[in-house]
Amino acid sequence: MDQVLLKIDGGIATVTVNRPEAMNSLNMETVAEIGQAFDELEKDPSVIVAILTGAGDQAFIAGADISLFLTLNQSSAQAGSRAGQIVCDKIAYCSVPVIAAVNGIAFGGGMEFALACDIRLASENAMFGQQEVLWGTFPGWGGCQRLPWLIGRSDAMKIILTGEPIGAAEAYRLGLVSGVYPQAEFQDQVYELARKIAQNGPDNIRYAKKAVAQGASYVTQSGLALENELWGRCFTADEPKKRVEKFFARNKNR
Repeated sequence: MDQVLLKIDGGIATVTVNRPEAMNSLNMETVAEIGQAFDELEKDPSVIVAILTGAGDQAFIAGADISLFLTLNQSSAQAGSRAGQIVCDKIAYCSVPVIAAVNGIAFGGGMEFALACDIRLASENAMFGQQEVLWGTFPGWGGCQRLPWLIGRSDAMKIILTGEPIGAAEAYRLGLVSGVYPQAEFQDQVYELARKIAQNGPDNIRYAKKAVAQGASYVTQSGLALENELWGRCFTADEPKKRVEKFFARNKNR
């Protein structure tokens, strides 16, 4: 793996998106490597808890590389949506609990990866946003299913339909994150929680994760299938391509 790092130590697996020069933004190779990392940690019986984070202190995962939108049609858009959904499901239904250590920007697909985790912790500089509507699409990796379940339909719809980001304090108020910490002590706080969980395992922690993840069934396959189909339809009129091209042209002329 070139863009994602996996470290396992003391029962804790850390998956780090390692593209700090690109704010840990996602292309399909990055998405595939995140899935590969979770496949690998699933094979290790010593793992009791996992952490998903981004390299550096500016971004958790800054979202998808929007230049990808220039190449998509309805069919390829649906394929990309499904690929993202599959990896998010690997996180949501991982056999061990997963902590999202949101150490900066979590936009678009990055926020959807955070939503798939069991616990979300944020640094004070963290920002959350489902900004897909600004590019003529909407959250297509499970965000339309998970966000309303986590914070309620009204607040979720506001975030999804406006594309406006929220800060860490607001995310805590909404119940999106379980704690907010200064950047300087953030990593220590994340690993302190991970160690508390790990020392209570291993088997009962896995059982608890399974009971919650499968018992709640808050993300249905029919809901994901509908999200996938409608996300692909966004590309039938080339609206996302027009918006991305306009964005690149505007920035080129600055």
